[in-house]
Amino acid sequence: MIGIKRVDHVSFATWSVDEQAKWFETVMGLTVAERFENPDEGYAGLVMDLPGNQLQFELIEPLGEDSFVEKFLKTRGPGMHHVTVEVHDAHAAAAALRTAGIEPFKGVHQGGGWLQTYIHPGDSGGVLWQLFQPGAEGARQT
Repeated sequence: MIGIKRVDHVSFATWSVDEQAKWFETVMGLTVAERFENPDEGYAGLVMDLPGNQLQFELIEPLGEDSFVEKFLKTRGPGMHHVTVEVHDAHAAAAALRTAGIEPFKGVHQGGGWLQTYIHPGDSGGVLWQLFQPGAEGARQT
């Protein structure tokens, strides 16, 4: 097993986080917690809190045509992009995936203040899973 500690957030790809956030605020009662940009990977977004802070919901939008978010939107349209779970140890999680016959998508790599890897949708029944281990900084992952 990969050693899940908790679900951190669910991510939704959209052409405009501001437009989509209005819907989530009005219909679902979510509130904006923070905004962020990741120009190196070509996307920006915002994090929304569910009532009672039970989970966070992330909206991501492309910053350009080379962005993985742009490619996702052109292929699949707006919608659920990935589910992020915190794991006890990213390297141990990757080893457990390999034992199960799954090669960790993009390997284990640094992503800000955390280690992360992914389970490709083709290996999980259609969902992209992000597995992360917080670093000393406890930085937010996406």
